[in-house]
Amino acid sequence: MGNENFIATFKEEALELLGTLETVLLDLEENPTDKELLSALFRVMHTIKGSSAMFGLEQISTFSHEVESILAALRDGKLSVSRSLIDNTLIARDLILGMLENPGTGALDPELEIFLASFREQTGFQGIANLAQQNVKTATGSEKKGHEDISRKTWRISFMPGKDAFRRGGNPLSLIQEIRGLGETVCIPVFDSIPCLSELESEDCLTSWEVYLTSTASENEIRDIFVFVEDYSKISIECLENLIDGNFQPSKKLGEILIEKGHLESDDLERILKSQKRLGEILVEEKIVSTTELKVALEEQRQFQKVQKNKVSSMDMSTIRVKSDKLDKLMSLVGELVTVHAQILQTSTFIDGNDKLLSIIEQFGRLTDELRNNTMSIRMVPIGSTFNSFKRLVRDLSAELGKTVELETEGEETELDKTIIEKLNDPLIHIVRNSLDHGIELPQTRAERGKPEAGTIRLSASQTGASVYITIEDDGNGLNKDAILKKAIVKGLVSPDDVLSEAEIFHIIFAPGFSTKENITAVSGRGVGMDVVNRQMELINGSVTIQSKEREYTKITLKIPLTLAIIDGLLVRIELAYFVIPLAVVTGCLEFIRSKQKNENAIVLFHDKQLPFINMRSFFGISGERPQIEQIIVVAIKSMQVGILVDQVIGGNQTVIKPLGKLYKRATGVSSATILGDGSVALILDVEQIIENSEQAEK
Repeated sequence: MGNENFIATFKEEALELLGTLETVLLDLEENPTDKELLSALFRVMHTIKGSSAMFGLEQISTFSHEVESILAALRDGKLSVSRSLIDNTLIARDLILGMLENPGTGALDPELEIFLASFREQTGFQGIANLAQQNVKTATGSEKKGHEDISRKTWRISFMPGKDAFRRGGNPLSLIQEIRGLGETVCIPVFDSIPCLSELESEDCLTSWEVYLTSTASENEIRDIFVFVEDYSKISIECLENLIDGNFQPSKKLGEILIEKGHLESDDLERILKSQKRLGEILVEEKIVSTTELKVALEEQRQFQKVQKNKVSSMDMSTIRVKSDKLDKLMSLVGELVTVHAQILQTSTFIDGNDKLLSIIEQFGRLTDELRNNTMSIRMVPIGSTFNSFKRLVRDLSAELGKTVELETEGEETELDKTIIEKLNDPLIHIVRNSLDHGIELPQTRAERGKPEAGTIRLSASQTGASVYITIEDDGNGLNKDAILKKAIVKGLVSPDDVLSEAEIFHIIFAPGFSTKENITAVSGRGVGMDVVNRQMELINGSVTIQSKEREYTKITLKIPLTLAIIDGLLVRIELAYFVIPLAVVTGCLEFIRSKQKNENAIVLFHDKQLPFINMRSFFGISGERPQIEQIIVVAIKSMQVGILVDQVIGGNQTVIKPLGKLYKRATGVSSATILGDGSVALILDVEQIIENSEQAEK
């Protein structure tokens, strides 16, 4: 591998590290006392410095070394977390990002020196150069420690000496001291059993300990410490990593932990959660749990979160980086393989009596299915990383606009095809910027309207069938229908005589060049952003809907396909045309014997419930005589069941999705197409759009 290839590899790694750095900094701003975040921040900068030095990128190495020195002072408690420090470190991150495009090999550029001098001055920390030298000397030791961390485990140790431990000559404190010598330790003494002084017996041991130990020591090594007291003590040793493997959820709430420990009843938890105060405060006030029990539960929650982060980090170390175009090529080949299998299967229907050949074709089909599923899973990426990237945007832009805005996220674990994730970034940026500029009001305006001074933007994702729904909601101004309509008339987008529904008026904001803002700013006013959203959604066969109430909220929902590659489908026939219904929305099938009723959108019974169905012949205007016995496919869309009436159900079909040409982009009820085994084309139905159009036609 040439030097250029090495540097290209470093740039890929550096981009990932800089993304992590930004996320950690924003989390640290919210949790300035979190030592794990401080250590993670230092480690990222240390890695950037070391890697850039290894590849001979002197400017990046020197610059990151200086920033690392300041972060080392922060980690060691010589500096405190402040907004100014976070701001400067974010700027340093952006400067390193810029240097990746043109990495210098000589001394630092003057503007970088000026920034570093300003950074040092604002931190007020002296002796940076000496600290930097110290970091260079200890770098090797830190790297060795990183390898040890992989085998470290966190143990929860409950130690309750017997009441007569002192009389037996025991010294519990010496045992606790031995445990502390094994590694990083948090010890919480429990004094709840100690009576008032007048009732206290001096030789009684009434203290117990809850200990959290992170160490390379094994369970047997820990138990050896208690070997001489175990016959008159209660000792519990549990590995937190094993509890997580046993389906422990890292997001477990404080109340759940207290219920598990037997300190709290579920009825009390439900009652207290209705209050506006924090759970811990109320539990202590009402004396449901003691201060010590609360402290132990909070520490347990923190330790579980730390273990979960370490497990994720170790999993990341076992992954490999593959260029996205290689994945695209692999997916394309798998798609061709699926099509070839469909052709072989189609041809095999004309072969009689060759059981061995049919068995081979079936085996080929199973392997094709497995290969397809594995390839699909490789391409699936959680949307959480995309959501997290907007924390910086919201933070910086809200400060620039003089607004206070909080970003909330939900459904980060929802997975999407990586190709779609990439195409979603621009639309989401424009919508979030619009929410910040147009939506969220200034603090004084919000106060006058009886709202909290801090506005909220909520990003959420959820999956329904073969589609993913991403919503961007703010509690700001909402959309002014009259202002939108007035501006649309002025621009000639609509006629003054046109009668438009609320949804149609809202959709005008996606028109090219449309903006209700009179003055153009650096953030908005040119009418470009929402047009980008609309065009990008069309490219990925997605759609956009808007709900809004003036002065209350705006909610934009993006409906996008789970993947642009391959789906499982149900192949159906109407006359001579073939269609595919995504199998993810299908819940059942039933026969329908045509009666004399004239109503095309009629009702049938399905599982003792009335089920409305849509006649697809009428929907698509397909002529010809209907068969006496037809088929109804029951589909579920957003908790609603509807029937789709077709001539015949052919069976399951591995569907390689092919985009439609521009001529068919606006075809109602169709999202894309696929090629069947005999070379003919089948259209893939957009079931949700079919239902929506049928409902509107009935009104």
